[in-house]
Amino acid sequence: MINHFKFKRALVALTIFTFLAIGLIQFIPFSYAQTNGEPISISSSLEFIEYSEIEGIKENISVVNIQLPEANWTIEDIQINFSDISLGSEIRTIEDTETGLDYIINKNPTFRTFALGTQLEILEVTELYGVFIKGYKTPQATETIKFQIQGYNEGNHNPNNIIYRSIDLNISLNLDWYYQDFSSDPITLPAGNYSLVMNGTNLPVDADAKYYWAMDDSDPQIPFLHTSSYETSWSTGIVNTSFLCKLNQRIDRSYFPSELNMTAEVDGNNYEIINGSIPGTGSLEIPDVDYFSEETNLNLPIKINESLTLKFNCNYTINLRNEFTTESFVKFQETNNQWSMSPIISRISQNYFIRFDIPKNWYNFTIYRKLSGSWENVTSLVNIQTIGKFIIIPNDTIEDGAEWKIEANSPNINLNMEMTKTEWKRGDELEFSVNAPTTQGNLTYIIIKPSSKAELIEIKEAVSELNYFSFEIPSNWTKGTYIGKIYWNNETDVGMKSQEFQISITSIPITMEPWMIFVIILISVGISVAGIMSYRTIKTMRNRQVEKQQKLYNSCIDILNLDYIMVTDKKSGLNVYTQNLSEKNIDAALISGFLQAIHSFGIELIKVEDQSQTIKLEYKDSIILMSEFVNIRLILIMKERPSRFFLYSIEELAYDIYKNYGNLVDSFNGDVKPFHSIEILLKQHLNVSFIYPLKITQIEKLEKIRITQSERLYINKAVSLMKTKNMNHFYIRSLLPGKECSPKDVETILNLLEKKIFHLV
Repeated sequence: MINHFKFKRALVALTIFTFLAIGLIQFIPFSYAQTNGEPISISSSLEFIEYSEIEGIKENISVVNIQLPEANWTIEDIQINFSDISLGSEIRTIEDTETGLDYIINKNPTFRTFALGTQLEILEVTELYGVFIKGYKTPQATETIKFQIQGYNEGNHNPNNIIYRSIDLNISLNLDWYYQDFSSDPITLPAGNYSLVMNGTNLPVDADAKYYWAMDDSDPQIPFLHTSSYETSWSTGIVNTSFLCKLNQRIDRSYFPSELNMTAEVDGNNYEIINGSIPGTGSLEIPDVDYFSEETNLNLPIKINESLTLKFNCNYTINLRNEFTTESFVKFQETNNQWSMSPIISRISQNYFIRFDIPKNWYNFTIYRKLSGSWENVTSLVNIQTIGKFIIIPNDTIEDGAEWKIEANSPNINLNMEMTKTEWKRGDELEFSVNAPTTQGNLTYIIIKPSSKAELIEIKEAVSELNYFSFEIPSNWTKGTYIGKIYWNNETDVGMKSQEFQISITSIPITMEPWMIFVIILISVGISVAGIMSYRTIKTMRNRQVEKQQKLYNSCIDILNLDYIMVTDKKSGLNVYTQNLSEKNIDAALISGFLQAIHSFGIELIKVEDQSQTIKLEYKDSIILMSEFVNIRLILIMKERPSRFFLYSIEELAYDIYKNYGNLVDSFNGDVKPFHSIEILLKQHLNVSFIYPLKITQIEKLEKIRITQSERLYINKAVSLMKTKNMNHFYIRSLLPGKECSPKDVETILNLLEKKIFHLV
């Protein structure tokens, strides 16, 4: 009875409360808070140019190969000075037409001597490396005889007794060209006449042992050269007979580049090398070559009109240029907007400087440098050209490891904002127009509420000078003074205009017939009874909703804390699948072996086997989770402790991996390719989209998809981030404010993934 009485009393109280609520509900204002602080943040990417000059010396080369400090730089200017320009070795043919053979043989048992010689004319100082002769020997010719360079008797035109070089004759049984090699001790011969001699003196008596040397005794190429033979003495030389020979030689002289038609090839173009002041010298100057080198090796072939090897020394100076972008941020102020940039400057040579082209409307620059400790104002050390509109950070100011910051001001670009009226009611369509600069830019519309909370209304491209905005005022906005702010920006300029307006609330008098009041009472009583009866249901649903939001929040935090995933064979500890989700390199084999040892120790100690279990280890700044199911071991390395929801997820993941890959693990032979598709299971159980690179669907497709304001905000953030970073993808962790999650953020991002607006690369 007591409980029944309490129930009736509660029912009456709820009924009275319901009537009061009906009367008051239309007067209760509703509002929701937005972000505090600056209502809009604008950033852009501006270009810096770094210049570097490299110098060096090369000796005894035929091709200019210059090692650049880094790849992907543009070569601006090339300056090369050449010296000691000469030719390498060449093959000079004296005679190569065969019309007969002469030979060495000991026909006289008394004297046992014989030799053949041919005149060699040297026209300028020559370095001789070897001689090719054509001939052969009989099988009986087993003795070692000599091939020599001797002096020349100008009177009798035959060899004299001076021997400059003497080596063993290189010859075999077949008629062919044979090389007599002097390269181990080359001989330099001044201009003059010499003799090439096949010397077979002191051969034993054997009529069949013969050494043949081919000759042209019909029409030699150089008819005035003399040949002779030796029996007891050298015979007087005769002309129109020449033994076949070719010289491997190098002329010892220096050349002007023009004598050799010497050119350098750069990017497919040939550039003439200009003569120097003395023979053997020259120079190459290529200003404004503008050649982009993707490699660190700059190869400059040097060409001549001879089929000879070119030799030279050189010193060079190469000027390089590279463009890079730095993100700039703007802070809005009353009159002068303040820009800030932090370029990363890394010296690559001893002669290096940075140039930044000043945007048209920027002024009042301050340059800071930080080597250690606090920032130092180095504006006076930097060359700021206000007329030429550029800044030079000179070589002697740049220090390795220094941080840089550049600050500047720009004026507020004037905007004209016109509202059709300044007093509005809830539910009205607020309309206004904005005159924007004719240059391309973006317009962002913000409303500041009476509570000083800012709400982003719209961001759009300023496609013309006059732009129109419309916005339906929500029915739950409070009465008061609001401020509409419109921002215009491009890469280097910003402008802002604000307009106050009022929102009023119009009360609508309510008149009701008696029967309507009776109906309302009956409905109110029914609602009250239903409310009491469904209290527990509502509480349960609310708890579920809270748990769902908490699970979403935790799933974001957990996946952002995940560094590494491994799947191993439980028995052997061998890895079948690994995935690194951090920038650190981890030795997967070492970790899996260590955990295998720990696991084995645990089994031996507690005597359990083949049970599903999750083990959690803490080491330094990492949390290691090890979940097992039958023959599968799943290992995860995290930065922080995971939530209980994550622990449930990895147990389910371990079970699914076993179900799909358990048999493959039992027959594992070292081939991990069949396990690559484990990544599909990761995507099903873990929100890996939060750490994988993502893309945005095509713009024309977005127009067909219904998008909420919060979803559009994240789409714009992603587009701006990819543009700033000059990338075709982005990561969700870069979009999150402070790289932290809230349930609302997570829900919005999951909606974008479900709509396939965000999708994996």
